[in-house]
Amino acid sequence: MYFIVFTSLTLLTLPGVLLKLTTDPAMSIAGMKYLVDMEGLFINELTHYTKELKDKIDTIESFLHDVQSKREISRKNPEEFVAHPLNGFSLIRRLHEDWTHIELFMAQGVGQESLKAIQKGLEEGRPTDQDLDDAIAGIRAMCRFYNLQPDDIARGIFLGQEYNASLTALNCLSLAKACINYEEGNDAINWYKTAVSQYDDDRDGQVYRDVFDFKLPDLYENYVSTLVSTGYRQAALSVIRDVSDLDATLWLLHKKVYDDAKIDIADPTFLGKPWVVGSRCQGKWDTKKYFSCHYESKTTDFLRLAPLKVEVLSLDPHIAIYHGVIYDSEISRVKNGSLASLKSPPRYINGDDYNLKFSRVIEDHNSTLNQRVKDITGEEVREDSDFVIYNYGIGGHRNIHMDNLQAIDQMAELGDRLTSVMFFLSEVNQGGAIVFPYANLTVWPQKGSALVWRNLNFKMQSNEGLVHLSCPVVVGSKWTLIKWLHERPQMFSRPCEKEYSGLQTHEKMI
Repeated sequence: MYFIVFTSLTLLTLPGVLLKLTTDPAMSIAGMKYLVDMEGLFINELTHYTKELKDKIDTIESFLHDVQSKREISRKNPEEFVAHPLNGFSLIRRLHEDWTHIELFMAQGVGQESLKAIQKGLEEGRPTDQDLDDAIAGIRAMCRFYNLQPDDIARGIFLGQEYNASLTALNCLSLAKACINYEEGNDAINWYKTAVSQYDDDRDGQVYRDVFDFKLPDLYENYVSTLVSTGYRQAALSVIRDVSDLDATLWLLHKKVYDDAKIDIADPTFLGKPWVVGSRCQGKWDTKKYFSCHYESKTTDFLRLAPLKVEVLSLDPHIAIYHGVIYDSEISRVKNGSLASLKSPPRYINGDDYNLKFSRVIEDHNSTLNQRVKDITGEEVREDSDFVIYNYGIGGHRNIHMDNLQAIDQMAELGDRLTSVMFFLSEVNQGGAIVFPYANLTVWPQKGSALVWRNLNFKMQSNEGLVHLSCPVVVGSKWTLIKWLHERPQMFSRPCEKEYSGLQTHEKMI
């Protein structure tokens, strides 16, 4: 416990360190975990604050008990009480000295050091409005890709699996307001409804009202108004009818909704549009059966001694996964080495990357990891020795894209990206699959494995069949390590092959 508190205090005394660790926290699970330490410090300081409050109350109550016991005697017959010299003297002295001291004691601020520590932490590392927007965007992405329902999410149920986590009424209200801003009325309605169901007045009422300035009538007013504005008048009337006696504002709103509901127009029927790519993120399609497993021992001489286990997932386009090709020690090294340099991609309209961070991993071309890439691909790694590591945040994903480079982004000595090698550095509890729509292929992260495909065909043209996306992570921390091998350094190590008819037209990955 002392170590945790000390670590948190140390972080908060180093503004630059804290800022670096908590920048864009929703974009990386690795970055967001430092917020846990921050809240741990706040909890510790609030605990100290409550203890000091309690000690002060105990002191005041002790004094109060003493003077009340004397008051019980004096109030029956005041004249008789002060007629005794000791009582008279004590009364005068108390009023002259004790009550002055207790007044000063009452005026003393309590827990000021704890308050300052929390204020400093919030000033230096509190998530920003943009951070909250990123987190909301991640939840919305999960809903869209996996057809998750607000009520299930609020109760910690994801894709049929229940977790020991939930959303409060305030969390749901924040998501509802965000949906309003994005003009997603039906989604807002569902989140308002969930906020109502998650609210428990016995548990939440006093704190919500006194600390968070939350009033239940306001929630119902927003909920009902959204129903009306989206055409659900009868549903609005049904909701407001049962709560109109809670507040005068709701009673007036009930009257207005009742008058509007007299219009003989049925509520619309909302039919959610199935999101095709989202179903693919769940692996809900018929996968092609052109796959096989074998041990590869011919790519390099070393593989004669230690062949690699290969699973061919698709022949056209050719996609394969190599199992057990990066070890735990290597995974720890590249992850720990990249923590301080993880950065967010620039935010721009219609971008491909959402809620993820990445960093360049500098690697010697003779390293064992680079040699393994050469064993897998048979290609030269000298000019492409470095990797890029990714860690995904809340609902982190990459939209449909290809790994090929635009001509303007290609370097003369490298050319386009010929081969992609994606190492999986972690398992993911739910979500985070790689989907190749044209290949009817969904690949789930498998720690220690590498997914391999060639982006160019025999004519060195982009293979549009390799369009792919990285689905949103639902639960878990997804880490991937990417290696891109470019075309021109392979000019002599891997010459172009001729195309043949039938199955022989497919490229050989190994």
